[in-house]
Amino acid sequence: MRSLRYVLFVAPLLALVAQALVPQGAQSLPLFARKYNMPCTSCHVAFPRLNAFGMQFRQNGYRMIGAKGESPWENSNFPLSLVGNVGASVSSADTTNTSTGSHGRTTLTEFRQNAVEFHTAGTLAEKVTFHFDNGFANDTGLLETGMAFLQFDDLFQDGAANFKAGIYDAEIPYLADSRKTTLHEYLSPVTLDGRGVELNGTKPGWTYAAGLINSERTIGKPDSKTRNNLENVYAWLLKDLGGQMVTARVYMDQQDPRAAGKSSSRHVQAELNAYLNHGRWIVIPGYTHESFSDADSTQRDKVDTGLLETLLQLDPAGRWFLTGRYELRHMPKFEVGGAEVFPEEDDMLAVGNLSYMANPNCRIALEYARSQDNVRGPKVDEVDAYVQVGY
Repeated sequence: MRSLRYVLFVAPLLALVAQALVPQGAQSLPLFARKYNMPCTSCHVAFPRLNAFGMQFRQNGYRMIGAKGESPWENSNFPLSLVGNVGASVSSADTTNTSTGSHGRTTLTEFRQNAVEFHTAGTLAEKVTFHFDNGFANDTGLLETGMAFLQFDDLFQDGAANFKAGIYDAEIPYLADSRKTTLHEYLSPVTLDGRGVELNGTKPGWTYAAGLINSERTIGKPDSKTRNNLENVYAWLLKDLGGQMVTARVYMDQQDPRAAGKSSSRHVQAELNAYLNHGRWIVIPGYTHESFSDADSTQRDKVDTGLLETLLQLDPAGRWFLTGRYELRHMPKFEVGGAEVFPEEDDMLAVGNLSYMANPNCRIALEYARSQDNVRGPKVDEVDAYVQVGY
């Protein structure tokens, strides 16, 4: 009850602070909304999640359909955006006294800065797109680099083929860590850390991407003097069925060898998910299967993860949003030589988030999450009240 009273006190306080400090009206529009003098809701269902138009704008190299890219120096506004997230958290976890075997609960309350990020993105020339960002690490407070890439657009007419190179998030437009409307990360592996090259494009009804990115191996190939070569491959294909989207993705990752005499061991990730929407609601179901070659005492042979996420706009004005997400990761029992190495394990994450849009770029949210597994760790309940601001 004390935790509930604390959150009920903090949430209205954060709302008042946000209303007082966040600029209102046209001045609060972020990078591209300022450039095109459009409301943020043109691209976003609820900040930061994109709608269909926003996905198309992003895929088209941050350009309107038919528009040519231009230099940032041709605009009166410098292309810079800031995203910040600060709030209070109350978490409660199961504990076990190893000497007596008794069970209990431990509660932790803290104020924390969840994120501060700087983004600059847009076009450098008629057919060149760029994106750079960095942010402050939560644990050290140090400024860390993020995405840094160039994309050469319209290798074929009207965005049928574009070439990207650099450091980027390889993700599906509607299912991305950077676009979620919850504070908690996905349990599903939705975003790949891309450091390499990608060919992507769109045609009526279809969007695709295929890339070659660095592995994270620490052991090089036999007789080779190089490591982390471009050796991980991914590809995804999205079909737009009259506003309902279905996507399949495959990712093949080379890992440090787990078997003697091999240069690497392979990880294969296959996914199928969808974006279903009508009126004020969005539903995103997803399934991911992962398999690992040369499984041993350090790595299971397979993992299956299910996802169901919903977003509901509660009022006609688009001020109140409710997000719910449930994920279950199942890992079957794994044996080596008839001996059990890993027991059967299920990891679960359930998240509920109620958000109020003080303006299109200021989100005040109250979130509850429960995570647990049946083998390794305690059941954890967490309540967060936070403000997310973009400019």
